[in-house]
Amino acid sequence: MMLSQHTSQSSQTTRTSATITSEGSVHGVSVTQGYSQSTHSVQGSPTLSVAAHGASNLKDVETFGKQDPYLRFTLDITDLKSFQKTFVHKNAGKNPVWNQSFNVPLNGQPDLYIEIMDEETTADAIIAFAAIPINQVVHAPGGTMNGIFDVYTADGKQNGQINLTLTVHNVPGQNTESVGQSPTPVKGQSYMLEAHHKRIKSIKNRETAADAGMAVAGGLLALGAGFLANKVIGDDKRKEEERKEAARQQQLEQERFQNEKKHLEEERATFERTKSEEQARIERERQQHQNTSHESHKSTSCHSDARHEGCHDSNKHDNHDKHDKHGCHDDHKKKSHCAREWDPVGNYSPGDKVEYHGRKYVCLQGHQSNPTWEPTEAHSLWRAD
Repeated sequence: MMLSQHTSQSSQTTRTSATITSEGSVHGVSVTQGYSQSTHSVQGSPTLSVAAHGASNLKDVETFGKQDPYLRFTLDITDLKSFQKTFVHKNAGKNPVWNQSFNVPLNGQPDLYIEIMDEETTADAIIAFAAIPINQVVHAPGGTMNGIFDVYTADGKQNGQINLTLTVHNVPGQNTESVGQSPTPVKGQSYMLEAHHKRIKSIKNRETAADAGMAVAGGLLALGAGFLANKVIGDDKRKEEERKEAARQQQLEQERFQNEKKHLEEERATFERTKSEEQARIERERQQHQNTSHESHKSTSCHSDARHEGCHDSNKHDNHDKHDKHGCHDDHKKKSHCAREWDPVGNYSPGDKVEYHGRKYVCLQGHQSNPTWEPTEAHSLWRAD
């Protein structure tokens, strides 16, 4: 049940996409093996680019839940260190998606060997495998092939497909015909190599042994299940109580937050109300002082007019003219130094005099008054006269 692998120097031999019989005969669609080794020089080393897009309609090997597939591949199944792998698509089931790209050096190997695995806690389980002839990529337009390849289960049955974009670089004899940016997926050729199938069966046996070991361990664990039952029930009850307590604490926290929010809103309303009342009070006091100042100014004007009339009458008497003029000047000078009522929003210069609560004060510094800078309190601004 072996398929010989060889490379022709001038022509291509044939093989199949199905299992090889012990007599060496092939069943199925014929494919070509190997790619020609030309003597023409090519820049760079031959490489194979593998873009693993995803798989579909795979066999489900998971007993419980969904399987976690990943792809691993190599050009040499005898070298375990040569395998490369994609990430594990958790819970992808039968239709994983990877969309990962890799580059591997080509040294005349005829096939790319792929294995789709299900990640397990013990031994990973084989889902599907296949061998993909590289020669079909070499002769594809531009040396690239976006292919849909059949894959096979461990018991040798075709089950599912894998989508790979394979591209060869610097391979002698490759097709250099230009292609578009994203070639349309086409049906590619794949088959089961007997040596590869034997490897898969060995993996399956190890998987079965691991499952049996798990079954024995499960049986031993079952012996203690009765002892653990009460603990499990108790744990469930405890978790439920913890869940209820957490919900109660959350409710209390929400209530506390709402209460604090309400309290802050009330404090803010009180502050705004107090601020408004204070502003209204200051405005009333300012208005009252303005009215008082206005009345005081009117009274001063009347006295001044009376004095001027006295001065005018005295002008009729030549003997008293000089004396009366000096008298009027002295009256105005005295008036400029008369104290007026303190204005909480007025402007004052040094030497100005005001009257506040029955006492007179002298301004020490020029300033614009403030309701809180009362002469009885602002000693740096006012001095009792």
